[in-house]
Amino acid sequence: MKFMKNPFFFFKKRGEGADVPLNNRKRVTIVNKYGARHPSATGYPIRKLADYLFAEGIEVTVVSIHVDYNGKMPADEDILPYRTIELKGLYKGRNNLIRLAVNLIDGCRLMLRSMFLLRHDLKIVMTDPSLLNAWAVLLRPFYRSRLVFWTMDLYPEAFVSAGLVSKDNWGYRLLFTFVYSRVPDFLIALGEQQYRYLCKQYRCDFIPHIILPCGVYENEPSVVPSWRIDNEDKIIFCYAGNMGEAHNAAFLLELIDRLEPEKHIMLLRLYGCKARSILDRVRNYPVVRILDYLPQDEVQYVDVNVASLLSAWSHICVPSKVVSAICAGTPVLYNAHQESDGACMFPDAVWLVSDRENTSVVVTQFLDQISPETINMKKEMARKYARELVGMEKQSLLRFLDVLK
Repeated sequence: MKFMKNPFFFFKKRGEGADVPLNNRKRVTIVNKYGARHPSATGYPIRKLADYLFAEGIEVTVVSIHVDYNGKMPADEDILPYRTIELKGLYKGRNNLIRLAVNLIDGCRLMLRSMFLLRHDLKIVMTDPSLLNAWAVLLRPFYRSRLVFWTMDLYPEAFVSAGLVSKDNWGYRLLFTFVYSRVPDFLIALGEQQYRYLCKQYRCDFIPHIILPCGVYENEPSVVPSWRIDNEDKIIFCYAGNMGEAHNAAFLLELIDRLEPEKHIMLLRLYGCKARSILDRVRNYPVVRILDYLPQDEVQYVDVNVASLLSAWSHICVPSKVVSAICAGTPVLYNAHQESDGACMFPDAVWLVSDRENTSVVVTQFLDQISPETINMKKEMARKYARELVGMEKQSLLRFLDVLK
C-alpha cells in the first residue's frame, strides 16, 4: 500500500497511535465537499488535521464528494490510512442557478451519509458546499455526536458579500437567524477576529474553540529559482493565489500599473473568476512574469507578497495567502480592512492599505518609500511570526485532542 507524503504536517510518524485498541478509539468524522484527497484550498487542511488525528490513534472518516477542483480530480493512487467516503458528483456544468441547487442537495447528502456511520464522538462540519452548516443545524436532533464547525467561509453571509442577495431580504434574514440559532459544541476558527465575529452572531460571550489559521507550514531552504537569480537587483512582488469574488482586482492592477521595470518585477500565478481579465490586460507588461506554477518552497525568494480582501468579506473568509506568505518569511502588502485577521495577526510584517484610503495615493507613497532595508526589517518580523504560528498550531491541536477525552 502506497501513501502519499503529506508535505505540511508531521508531529510523529503516521499511525504511531495505532496501538490504541479499536474498542477504545475515539471516532471523528469530517464533512466537506472537498475531502482529504482533493487538491483544493479546503482539502489540504482536512488532510493535515486527519493525518494528525490518525497519528494520535483517532479513528478518522472523511465524507466528501468526488468532483474536480480547478480541473483537478483526486488521484486514484493516493491511498490514505483512514477511511474516505466520496459521494458521486451530480453536476459538472457552469450554470450558476443549477450549481446553487446542486450545492444545497449535496449538503444534505453529505450530512445524511455521515449520520449512517458508526456513532462518532465529533462531527466536524466545514462550510462547503454552501449552507452545509444549515443542514448540520437542521438535522442536529437526529445525531448524537458533538458538533464542531470549522469556519473556512461563513454562510449565509457570503451570499450578501458576493452581492447575490441583500442583507435586508426576508429569506436571508430567516436563514441567518436559523443558522445562528444553535451554538455548536466547539469551533475551529481561522483567526481571533473571525472567532469574535462568530461569538457576536451566536450572542455568546464564549464558545469552546481553537484558532487554527490555514496556510501554516515550516519553511525549508530550497534551490534559488531562475526568476530570483535573473533579477537580484530588483524588488520582486508576487500575487499567487485566488483572485475571486472576495479579492480586489482594482488594487492589484493599480499596483502593477505603478511598478517600474527597471526596479520591480511582479510574479503572477492567478486563478479565480477575476483572474482571466487581469492576465489578459497585463500579459504584455514588461514588469509582469506570469507563472504556470509556483512551488511553495520558492515563495521565500519573493521580496513582497501581495494579497487583498474586500471589506465586505472581512471575517467571512480569512485568506490563507497571508499566512503562507508569513510562513515563508516574506512580508505582505495587504489591501483589506484594518480589523481583518490578516492585518491584526501580523501588524509588523504587513504594509496595510486600508480599504478606506485612496489606493492610488497610498500605492504611490509605498513605492516611493520602500527599500531593501525596510523589506529586510519586515522579513525578520515575518520569520518571528512564522515561528509563533507553528508553535500556536501545535498547541491548538493538542487542545483539540483534549476535546476528545
